Amino acid sequence: SVKMGNGVTSIGDNAFFDCYYLKSITIGNGVTSIGYRAFCGCLSLTSIIIPDSVTSIGYSAFDGCSSLTSVTIGNGVTSIGNNAFYGCTSLTSIVIPDSVTSIGGSAFTRCKSLKKINYSGTMTEWENNITKHKDWNDRSNVSEVICTDGTIPL
Repeated sequence: SVKMGNGVTSIGDNAFFDCYYLKSITIGNGVTSIGYRAFCGCLSLTSIIIPDSVTSIGYSAFDGCSSLTSVTIGNGVTSIGNNAFYGCTSLTSIVIPDSVTSIGGSAFTRCKSLKKINYSGTMTEWENNITKHKDWNDRSNVSEVICTDGTIPL
């Protein structure tokens, strides 16, 4: 397990790449960005809470984290990068805050256990305030986005 202090400001590219046995990580409130492939291939990582201080989740940040079941994204995040959660086959729960303005290509591709996305904004905000790449949830089982004022079928 890893616990980052609040003095850490960024998680660099490939920082924990292929740390197969990393089960738990606590990200400090000073972190503002999660880099390219930062946790890619962390096969034992089961859940992650991304603090409000983080504004961007990089390309393939959690790609292939096949044991990841739960993700909570803080309200500071504005961008979810391409392939961010690609191949997270055990992911069943994610909360996306209304601060997000873009979701990259294949961000949730092959998330076979993910059936719904919880969004902290309204249906209108989901439709109008977020630029979503055309294949943001390609080959996943996401069938609905649950918003504060209703559900959007996909």
